[in-house]
Amino acid sequence: MNEEQTLQAAARAALAAHPSRALVFDHAGRRYVVKKLAAKPRKLLQTLFMRWLVKRLTGQPLPLRTLALAEAAGSMDFEANRLKALAKAGVRVPRVALATPEFFILDYCGTVVATLLEDWPAATWRSELAKLAGELGEFHRAGQWHGGAQIKNITLHDGLSYRIDFEENFGEFLPLSAAQTADLVLFLNSISLAGPITESESRQLLPQLLDSYFAANPDPEIKQVICRARPVLKRLATVAGLFQRWSKKGIRRVLILVDVLDGVK
Repeated sequence: MNEEQTLQAAARAALAAHPSRALVFDHAGRRYVVKKLAAKPRKLLQTLFMRWLVKRLTGQPLPLRTLALAEAAGSMDFEANRLKALAKAGVRVPRVALATPEFFILDYCGTVVATLLEDWPAATWRSELAKLAGELGEFHRAGQWHGGAQIKNITLHDGLSYRIDFEENFGEFLPLSAAQTADLVLFLNSISLAGPITESESRQLLPQLLDSYFAANPDPEIKQVICRARPVLKRLATVAGLFQRWSKKGIRRVLILVDVLDGVK
């Protein structure tokens, strides 16, 4: 077998031994990640809500088939091609070593930040998260969007951060400022109450991360989208607050985020 065939065989063996959507394996002295397709088209109710929300925030209606994400859920090519395009644009993403109809193989690019955060002392997570917020701003200032900018989709390796997980395709159809605002919201929300970060610390940290982001990307359109979204978010937070005692972290995160975004001018 040639090198490509042996790599593919090693990935299949890894998947057979440890059934998972994504896992790390070693081959020929190198470390890789193999990732399988996750078919997850949105349900109709979720699709209709997103369509209403997009129109409410941007004034632009989108076709239902777009918001259902049929393309992203039905092909490995979408994410593999986005990774290749981003790498060509100079974004730090894993190299696609091999793509098949069933899975693709990426170079290993370290541990996700969400995992690292669990063991970081406060001084470390404050500095590292501020750095990542600035990097998200730089990424957006270069005209890019992620679609899944949570810290579970950012890795650190040899002192550098890498972006992973590009399954979502909605950013191709939204106004860029709306897609980038969604990235920012996902990033902040994924940090609130994460690991050792308490509620009081979240309320202090998130505004600082916003400052780091806007220092790198002083785009007034992002702030305009946030301001237009604020009345909707406040109404949702009021309703969600009624169910707070039945939620472990999710609703508390929403309430913190809405309060923090209320300070954006």
